[in-house]
Amino acid sequence: MSDVADRNNPPITQALMLMMLAASLVLLAASPDQLALTMFSALVFGLAYMSLTGLYLMTGIRLLPGRPSMGPVLPFMACALGQAAGSPMVGMLVGKFGYADAFSVFCVIGILVAVLSPLYPGHIDYLTDDDEQPQEVEPEETGLQAAYDHQFLDEDGNPLEPVGDDEEAETEETTK
Repeated sequence: MSDVADRNNPPITQALMLMMLAASLVLLAASPDQLALTMFSALVFGLAYMSLTGLYLMTGIRLLPGRPSMGPVLPFMACALGQAAGSPMVGMLVGKFGYADAFSVFCVIGILVAVLSPLYPGHIDYLTDDDEQPQEVEPEETGLQAAYDHQFLDEDGNPLEPVGDDEEAETEETTK
Protein backbone atom coordinates (compact mmCIF):
# COMPACT_ATOMS: atom_id res chain seq x y z
CA MET A 1 0.00 0.00 0.00
CA SER A 2 2.87 2.32 0.74
CA ASP A 3 4.21 1.98 -2.79
CA VAL A 4 0.79 2.81 -4.26
CA ALA A 5 0.55 5.86 -2.03
CA ASP A 6 4.08 6.95 -2.92
CA ARG A 7 3.37 6.69 -6.64
CA ASN A 8 -0.03 8.38 -6.49
CA ASN A 9 0.41 10.82 -3.60
CA PRO A 10 -1.08 9.87 -0.18
CA PRO A 11 -3.99 12.36 -0.31
CA ILE A 12 -5.09 11.04 -3.70
CA THR A 13 -4.76 7.45 -2.48
CA GLN A 14 -6.86 8.25 0.59
CA ALA A 15 -9.52 9.92 -1.54
CA LEU A 16 -9.68 6.96 -3.93
CA MET A 17 -9.96 4.43 -1.11
CA LEU A 18 -12.67 6.49 0.63
CA MET A 19 -14.58 6.67 -2.64
CA MET A 20 -14.29 2.87 -2.93
CA LEU A 21 -15.74 2.59 0.58
CA ALA A 22 -18.56 4.95 -0.37
CA ALA A 23 -19.25 3.04 -3.60
CA SER A 24 -19.47 -0.24 -1.71
CA LEU A 25 -21.96 1.31 0.72
CA VAL A 26 -24.07 2.74 -2.12
CA LEU A 27 -24.09 -0.66 -3.80
CA LEU A 28 -25.24 -2.26 -0.57
CA ALA A 29 -27.86 0.44 0.02
CA ALA A 30 -29.20 0.18 -3.53
CA SER A 31 -29.71 -3.59 -3.57
CA PRO A 32 -29.37 -5.23 -0.16
CA ASP A 33 -31.48 -8.22 -1.23
CA GLN A 34 -29.16 -9.39 -4.04
CA LEU A 35 -26.54 -11.74 -2.65
CA ALA A 36 -24.04 -11.39 -5.50
CA LEU A 37 -23.98 -7.57 -5.25
CA THR A 38 -23.80 -7.78 -1.47
CA MET A 39 -20.76 -10.07 -1.70
CA PHE A 40 -19.11 -7.79 -4.27
CA SER A 41 -19.82 -4.82 -1.99
CA ALA A 42 -18.16 -6.64 0.90
CA LEU A 43 -15.13 -7.42 -1.30
CA VAL A 44 -14.72 -3.79 -2.38
CA PHE A 45 -15.26 -2.54 1.18
CA GLY A 46 -12.67 -4.97 2.59
CA LEU A 47 -10.09 -4.04 -0.05
CA ALA A 48 -10.57 -0.32 0.55
CA TYR A 49 -10.59 -0.71 4.34
CA MET A 50 -7.37 -2.74 4.39
CA SER A 51 -5.73 -0.26 2.02
CA LEU A 52 -6.73 2.70 4.18
CA THR A 53 -5.46 1.09 7.38
CA GLY A 54 -2.17 0.33 5.62
CA LEU A 55 -1.93 3.93 4.41
CA TYR A 56 -2.65 5.25 7.90
CA LEU A 57 -0.12 2.86 9.42
CA MET A 58 2.64 4.01 7.09
CA THR A 59 1.72 7.67 7.60
CA GLY A 60 1.86 7.23 11.37
CA ILE A 61 5.31 5.64 11.13
CA ARG A 62 6.53 8.43 8.85
CA LEU A 63 5.12 11.23 10.99
CA LEU A 64 6.74 9.82 14.14
CA PRO A 65 10.05 8.39 12.88
CA GLY A 66 11.78 8.56 16.28
CA ARG A 67 8.87 6.92 18.12
CA PRO A 68 8.47 3.44 16.61
CA SER A 69 6.02 2.37 19.28
CA MET A 70 3.65 5.31 18.72
CA GLY A 71 3.68 5.48 14.91
CA PRO A 72 1.53 2.41 14.25
CA VAL A 73 -0.48 2.61 17.49
CA LEU A 74 -2.20 5.95 16.92
CA PRO A 75 -3.71 5.12 13.49
CA PHE A 76 -4.98 1.74 14.67
CA MET A 77 -6.38 3.26 17.84
CA ALA A 78 -8.24 5.81 15.71
CA CYS A 79 -9.63 3.01 13.52
CA ALA A 80 -10.72 1.01 16.57
CA LEU A 81 -12.42 4.03 18.14
CA GLY A 82 -14.15 4.78 14.83
CA GLN A 83 -15.46 1.23 14.65
CA ALA A 84 -16.58 1.31 18.26
CA ALA A 85 -18.45 4.59 17.74
CA GLY A 86 -19.67 3.82 14.22
CA SER A 87 -21.32 0.47 14.91
CA PRO A 88 -23.90 1.79 17.40
CA MET A 89 -24.57 4.80 15.17
CA VAL A 90 -25.25 2.56 12.16
CA GLY A 91 -27.50 0.38 14.30
CA MET A 92 -29.41 3.42 15.51
CA LEU A 93 -29.79 4.80 11.97
CA VAL A 94 -30.88 1.41 10.58
CA GLY A 95 -33.51 1.10 13.34
CA LYS A 96 -34.80 4.61 12.70
CA PHE A 97 -34.54 4.98 8.89
CA GLY A 98 -33.83 1.54 7.41
CA TYR A 99 -30.79 0.01 5.76
CA ALA A 100 -30.78 2.00 2.53
CA ASP A 101 -30.95 5.40 4.21
CA ALA A 102 -28.46 4.47 6.96
CA PHE A 103 -25.84 3.25 4.50
CA SER A 104 -26.50 6.26 2.26
CA VAL A 105 -25.75 8.60 5.17
CA PHE A 106 -22.40 6.90 5.81
CA CYS A 107 -21.69 6.99 2.07
CA VAL A 108 -22.16 10.76 2.08
CA ILE A 109 -19.86 11.07 5.11
CA GLY A 110 -17.21 9.06 3.25
CA ILE A 111 -17.51 11.30 0.20
CA LEU A 112 -17.19 14.44 2.36
CA VAL A 113 -14.05 13.10 4.01
CA ALA A 114 -12.67 12.19 0.56
CA VAL A 115 -13.22 15.79 -0.54
CA LEU A 116 -11.12 16.89 2.46
CA SER A 117 -8.27 14.53 1.45
CA PRO A 118 -6.00 17.34 0.21
CA LEU A 119 -5.51 18.12 3.92
CA TYR A 120 -3.96 14.67 4.39
CA PRO A 121 -0.17 14.94 4.86
CA GLY A 122 1.34 14.22 1.45
CA HIS A 123 4.87 14.77 2.63
CA ILE A 124 6.52 16.11 5.74
CA ASP A 125 8.42 19.40 5.66
CA TYR A 126 11.26 19.47 8.14
CA LEU A 127 11.80 23.07 9.16
CA THR A 128 14.13 24.37 11.83
CA ASP A 129 12.30 27.15 13.66
CA ASP A 130 9.48 29.40 12.56
CA ASP A 131 11.89 32.36 12.51
CA GLU A 132 14.51 30.71 10.30
CA GLN A 133 14.34 29.90 6.62
CA PRO A 134 13.73 26.27 5.71
CA GLN A 135 16.89 24.26 5.21
CA GLU A 136 17.63 22.56 1.93
CA VAL A 137 16.54 18.98 2.28
CA GLU A 138 17.63 16.11 0.09
CA PRO A 139 14.85 14.30 -1.75
CA GLU A 140 13.01 12.26 0.83
CA GLU A 141 13.18 8.50 0.63
CA THR A 142 9.79 6.87 0.60
CA GLY A 143 8.30 3.43 0.91
CA LEU A 144 8.38 0.72 3.53
CA GLN A 145 12.16 0.36 3.56
CA ALA A 146 12.64 4.10 4.08
CA ALA A 147 10.18 4.09 6.96
CA TYR A 148 12.02 1.17 8.54
CA ASP A 149 15.44 2.77 7.98
CA HIS A 150 14.45 6.03 9.64
CA GLN A 151 12.31 4.90 12.55
CA PHE A 152 15.16 4.04 14.91
CA LEU A 153 16.93 7.40 14.67
CA ASP A 154 17.19 10.08 17.31
CA GLU A 155 16.56 13.80 16.74
CA ASP A 156 20.05 14.25 15.24
CA GLY A 157 19.63 11.37 12.79
CA ASN A 158 21.95 9.03 14.68
CA PRO A 159 20.95 5.41 15.35
CA LEU A 160 19.36 4.82 18.74
CA GLU A 161 21.46 2.79 21.14
CA PRO A 162 19.85 -0.16 22.91
CA VAL A 163 19.07 0.61 26.51
CA GLY A 164 19.97 -1.88 29.17
CA ASP A 165 22.35 -4.17 27.23
CA ASP A 166 25.50 -2.48 28.57
CA GLU A 167 24.10 -2.35 32.10
CA GLU A 168 23.22 -6.06 31.99
CA ALA A 169 26.68 -6.96 30.69
CA GLU A 170 28.36 -4.91 33.43
CA THR A 171 26.15 -6.51 36.07
CA GLU A 172 27.03 -10.01 34.80
CA GLU A 173 30.78 -9.20 34.80
CA THR A 174 30.72 -7.81 38.35
CA THR A 175 28.83 -10.83 39.70
CA LYS A 176 31.32 -13.33 38.25
